[in-house]
Amino acid sequence: MNPLDAVKGYASLIKYVLIAAAIAATLGYTYHLGSANTAAIWSAKYEHREAEIAKATAAEISRQAQANAMAKAIEAKRLEQLAVDNAALELQIKGLSDEADADPDRDRPALSNSSRLRIDAVH
Repeated sequence: MNPLDAVKGYASLIKYVLIAAAIAATLGYTYHLGSANTAAIWSAKYEHREAEIAKATAAEISRQAQANAMAKAIEAKRLEQLAVDNAALELQIKGLSDEADADPDRDRPALSNSSRLRIDAVH
């Protein structure tokens, strides 16, 4: 057996191994590029989703703050109106009480006509 024949047999094997290694390297590089691209795409989608969530959260907080401010303004206006109504009612009750104290028929066991009118005036 000639040593040159053995080298020629190994040369063919080495050639196929190198071709297989080149194909594997190409496939690995392509896979890596695709994986990196996919990671970048998903990262961009995630960041976009997080930005949308933050925007929606800020809009909802703003809407709630506006609704609370409007409710407080309505409440303040209603409390002011109730205070005015209460003061008017207190004044009316004081006036009717003064009239009752000045009524000459206040000690009668039955209600006089003016007493009935004073009672009916408070509703």
